[in-house]
Amino acid sequence: MAAVRAAAIENSGQEALRPYVPRLVVEWLREQPDEQVREVDGSLAFVDISGFTTLTERLARRGRIGAEEMSDTLSTTFGALLAVAYEDGAGLVKWGGDAVLLLFEGQDHALRAARAAYRMRRTMRQVGRIDTAAGRVNLRMSVGIHSGIFHFFLVGDPAQHRELLVSGPAASVTADVEGTAQASEIGLSPEAAAWLPPRSVRATSAGIWLLTDEPRVRARPAPPLPPTEGLDLGRTLSEPIRKHLLGGGGEPEHRTVTVGFVQFSGTDELLAAEGPAALADALDETVRNVQEACGRHGVTFFETDINRDGGKIMLVAGAPVSGGHNEQRMLLATRLILDRPGALPLRIGVNSGPVFSGDFGPTFRRTYSVKGDAINLAARVMGKAVPGQLLATVATLSASSTRFELELLPPFMVKGKARLVEAASVGPVLGRDTGATAEVPLVGREGELAALVGALDRARSRRGSVLELVGEPGIGKTRLVGELRARADDVVVLTAACEEYEASTPYFPLRALILEACGLAAHESPSAVLQRLVDRVGPNHPELLPWLPLLGVPLDVELPPTEETDAVEERFRRARVADVQERRGLPPRARGNRRGRGGREVAAHPDPRSGLR
Repeated sequence: MAAVRAAAIENSGQEALRPYVPRLVVEWLREQPDEQVREVDGSLAFVDISGFTTLTERLARRGRIGAEEMSDTLSTTFGALLAVAYEDGAGLVKWGGDAVLLLFEGQDHALRAARAAYRMRRTMRQVGRIDTAAGRVNLRMSVGIHSGIFHFFLVGDPAQHRELLVSGPAASVTADVEGTAQASEIGLSPEAAAWLPPRSVRATSAGIWLLTDEPRVRARPAPPLPPTEGLDLGRTLSEPIRKHLLGGGGEPEHRTVTVGFVQFSGTDELLAAEGPAALADALDETVRNVQEACGRHGVTFFETDINRDGGKIMLVAGAPVSGGHNEQRMLLATRLILDRPGALPLRIGVNSGPVFSGDFGPTFRRTYSVKGDAINLAARVMGKAVPGQLLATVATLSASSTRFELELLPPFMVKGKARLVEAASVGPVLGRDTGATAEVPLVGREGELAALVGALDRARSRRGSVLELVGEPGIGKTRLVGELRARADDVVVLTAACEEYEASTPYFPLRALILEACGLAAHESPSAVLQRLVDRVGPNHPELLPWLPLLGVPLDVELPPTEETDAVEERFRRARVADVQERRGLPPRARGNRRGRGGREVAAHPDPRSGLR
């Protein structure tokens, strides 16, 4: 009975997620689940709709009622448009902001893509004039269509989720055509236009063709979704979104979030030079890097989007799960992404602000999305960055309690903004802003201050102690620490922050302390870390040199092992790491050779002259 109940729950979850997973992915998981690359001969239509941002801003003033109206409007609009596209065999492979990416396969795919776009534009003229409680909004759409061989990739850590990407020269052409087409225009690449009758298209000086008439072609409706029994559809969605949807989705709402766009590039040249497998490896590396940073700092891997010569990954802190310190978590996550570069160049833009969030779409194809001007600005800021650079708006940086090395940029203009944007280039982490000590005298905390000063005096005489300062918010804990720091100008003060989003990261507070004590910046190369440790430890504790690789554990750096560290059994490793961190050599039980099961050496007091290999 329990097994039957578990199966029923699993099937219920699968059904809840079906509308959120592309048909292409379901077929992929059914037919070739272990493959990372799929080549598809077809036509891709990039449909971008403008006007939703204005609608979001207006309805935001009406609170929850406005959010509900926004959700209904989105579902009605996209439902009408997708119903038309699916009549011609479309498959929605990607949602991206206010855009959708439609794939047409099989016979006459170019003709059906063009006809679907033509009919969608006609439908938009009917449903795009929206009267809302906040006034009338006119929606318009532009379309870019290309025909050829497209490369799709299903990559990322399967333990997190597998992300669908479309990248390569054919995707780049599609993005270029859509970017060239103006509002209400349907642009076609020369390759797509070649399939259409001459009466239906006309050439432009911009190098694309425009659709002028509805092509005639036999109808071929989209096939039904393949069976999903035995497939884990949840692993195609990032964990926060997966949990949100399985939990019922929640009510649409307006909330404040921090948004980051990570753009990767260089895909076209890599595909041409080394082939699809090499590009799959590079994309997998990039996605895993972003997944790890998001998981570490509590940021949602939200969605990916098509882009010329690469793609974009959208990250959100604050949706679908609300949390504090959105700005700080996003900045730490995006900085970590850039500090671990891979084969593909990256650039990042970050911004904060109010957005609409909620589920929408017709019953057969839905999404969880956020919309608003804050998202558009994050994308524009990313567009100002160069490869290897993280840019963030000043408002976002001001709200973070973590301090970064910053280089202010001259204020600049971006599309859609009447005012200059103020932003800075974000470098390595410098530390946490603990706040300044007030200049007024401290009153009523003489006992607590005396205990702290006594501990400081003992530390000066090399007698350490631990003090815990506990109290209600606002009672003056930070002020007490500030008074202590003011009396500690003759000693080295090291600071580490214990953030709630790092609660599951082993040794996190110690990492900052060790790095600062050794004069190392965050995310130094392993070779630089090793050399600095040798320089600092060698003159003081030469007997610890062969054990330094163990410090790589709390520092999150993989250091080359030594014979001594290789000989430590896994069950003793945690204790050895603690021994080395305390800088007191090995404990008495480790001095001399000890034998584990089977006579294997598990620890040894090393010869100081052995050094590091």
